[in-house]
Amino acid sequence: MPRPDENQKGMALLIVIWALVLMIAIATQFAVTMKTDVNATRNYKENIESYHLAKAGVQLGVAEVLTEARYHADDPEEGLVLGTMILVDEDGEEIEANGDSKDAEDAEEILEALPVHRKDLPLGSGTVTYSIIDENRKVPINTASRKVLVKALEFVGLEIGEERDIIADSILDWIDKDNNHRVNGAEEDYYKKQNPPYRPRNGKITILEELLKVRGMTEEIFYGKEDGDSKEQQGFQQFFTVLNIPRVNPNTASGEVLSLMFDETRVEEILQKRAEEGYYNTSLSTHFRIESTGQIQDGGTRHTVTAVVERAGTNDKPFLITHYWNDNVIHYETDLF
Repeated sequence: MPRPDENQKGMALLIVIWALVLMIAIATQFAVTMKTDVNATRNYKENIESYHLAKAGVQLGVAEVLTEARYHADDPEEGLVLGTMILVDEDGEEIEANGDSKDAEDAEEILEALPVHRKDLPLGSGTVTYSIIDENRKVPINTASRKVLVKALEFVGLEIGEERDIIADSILDWIDKDNNHRVNGAEEDYYKKQNPPYRPRNGKITILEELLKVRGMTEEIFYGKEDGDSKEQQGFQQFFTVLNIPRVNPNTASGEVLSLMFDETRVEEILQKRAEEGYYNTSLSTHFRIESTGQIQDGGTRHTVTAVVERAGTNDKPFLITHYWNDNVIHYETDLF
């Protein structure tokens, strides 16, 4: 039979072991907590840095928008193209515009697109990638005529018939200020019978998705769909903007948008000249969408900012009006998966 002092030694050993286990558990939890806090702090720091990189990219886009240009055109890969006037000698070499040489006096003026550098620009602790999309490539929905609306509905697959006329008339009724519906349109009496009931805008559309509330408009018509051959059917929203643009730029508009504005012969002429020279005429745009992504090198953290701006004023004294700003853009396909 063990003596009492031996039992006490065994209990002391157990207490020491349990104390060590407890201390290890506490130390492990402390290390995990510290690691979590360090990672959270680093992520927060990198997110702030990438956010300011993205804002810097927006400012680079703004600088381009405010740059004096002779025309605005579009490149499928690079986005907005700014055209400028340059002087070339008889061999086609660029020369200084303010030179005193005989070459400068005899120089020929030609239009040429400025080079574009908008991808993976090194800045600080990371890189900036931004794009500029011309919003004048679309038709302003609030001033669109019935003829233009009908053509757009035909592009999304609605042929001659009641459904097409209902949507076209209902859009116009939604925008106008009175409560008198067109032949195939809808006003307050129709929308009050919906579940839940609501009122028509009777004013300018402020968000394009608002059209989904218009009589006859469906998500398939608005957003587009895939047909039986797995080809994407364009959506109604691709042709329009809520921005009050003064004119559609033929240098940047798609073939479908051009078809809404011009006859077939004119559209072919515009597209052919754009293919040959990069632009059709010296049209200048006023509204632009700038999207910028800042990314931390080696860290992978990135932040995207989108702004829609208007270039106002004159070429000598331009100024900027911001119509939209989103400093937390999420691209589900790339940011979440």
